[in-house]
Amino acid sequence: MEIIGSGFHCNLSEIHLNLIDPNNHQEQEDAFKAGALCVAALLHHKFLEPRYQFSREIDPIVGVSFTGLFDFFVNAFGIDWLKWWEAGRPKNWGIGGKTTKYYLSDYFTEKEAEYLNRWRNIVHETVWDYCDRHGLRRPNRCTTVQPAGSKSLLTGASPGWHPPKAQRFIRRITFGKNDPIALACIDYGYSVVPSQSDKDEEGNLLNDPFDPRCSEWLVEIPIAVSWADLPGADSIDISQFSALAQMDFYLQVQNGYVTHNTSATIEVRESEIELLGNRIYEAIANDEGYISAALLARFDDRQSFPRFPFEPIDKPEYDRLSAEVLVRRKTNNFHAALNQYDNPNYVVYGPAACDSDKCLLPEKPEKR
Repeated sequence: MEIIGSGFHCNLSEIHLNLIDPNNHQEQEDAFKAGALCVAALLHHKFLEPRYQFSREIDPIVGVSFTGLFDFFVNAFGIDWLKWWEAGRPKNWGIGGKTTKYYLSDYFTEKEAEYLNRWRNIVHETVWDYCDRHGLRRPNRCTTVQPAGSKSLLTGASPGWHPPKAQRFIRRITFGKNDPIALACIDYGYSVVPSQSDKDEEGNLLNDPFDPRCSEWLVEIPIAVSWADLPGADSIDISQFSALAQMDFYLQVQNGYVTHNTSATIEVRESEIELLGNRIYEAIANDEGYISAALLARFDDRQSFPRFPFEPIDKPEYDRLSAEVLVRRKTNNFHAALNQYDNPNYVVYGPAACDSDKCLLPEKPEKR
C-alpha cells in the first residue's frame, strides 16, 4: 500500500511532471501548491460513517503524488542522464568538466534530490498553512507516489517515477464491445481489435472486432514519450535498465520526496535476483528508507505476446501508425465524437474503479 493504515480515507492529488518545465521553478511551485490545496480542502468533508470521521479527526491523511518524473529528469538533464541509467546509475561516473573531477553522477544525484526536496517542502508548507488558517488538524505527512499507470496515459507521462516501457510503443486499452469511448476512438482514427480473450472454436485470436463472438475491444494507440526525438535517445535500450538502477532511483524518490510510501515495481531478471535481494537487505539493515516494492520478472525471450498492453516499436513504425490514424480520422473533435455515442443506458461491466475494502462504504451507518 502507498498509504499504510486501516479504517481511513486518503485525499489524493497528482502532478503531471512531464508537462512542466524543469527550469521554471515558479511553474513547479504553482503545480505542487495546487495539488496540496486540492487535498487540504477535502479535509473539510464530514463522513457519515462514524469510524471514518473519527479517523479523519485524529489522523487526517492526505497524499500529493506525481507522475512523469522520469520524463521530467530527461528534459532537465538530457542524454547523459539516460546514459548514466544505462550504465546502472553507478557512483563516480562521467567527468563533469575538463578542469575538475566532479562526476556527473554526483551532479545528477544532488540535483534529483534538490528537486524532490523542494517539491516536498512546498506541499507540506501549503497543506499546513491551509490547515492552520481553517482550524483543521495538520496531517503529519503529505507526500506519496500512488499507482499512476492509467492516469499517466492521459498526458503521455511515464508512470510515477518508473522509466517508460520504450521511447515509442503501442498502448492497447481494453473496453467492452461498443463502449462509447471505444466508438469515439474509432472515429478519431485509432484502430480497434478483439481482446486477447476473444478466440474462435480452435483457439485462434479473432481479428474482426464486430464478430458476434467478440466481447471486448482493444483500442490501439501509438505513443511516443515527450523526449523520444532527443538526439541519441533511440540508442538507449530502456528494457535493459538494471534492477539495481531502478532500486537506486526508487530510494532517491522515497527519501527525497515521499513521506508515506512509494508505489514501486522493480523489473528483475533471474540473474539479478541475488544482487537485488542483497541490496534490499542492505537498505533495510542500514535504515535507508526502504519500505516495500513489488518485483516483476523479466524474460528477454518472452517479453511480448500477441496484443500485448505495451508493445515497443521503432520510429518508422510509430510514424507509419500515426499517419494511418490521421487517414482514418473522421473528426478532430474527440469530445463531439464521444457525445454522439454517449448513452446514459449503457452499462459498463468490469472491475470497480476501486475494489479495496476502504472504498466499500456501507449503505447505512453502522448501529452502535
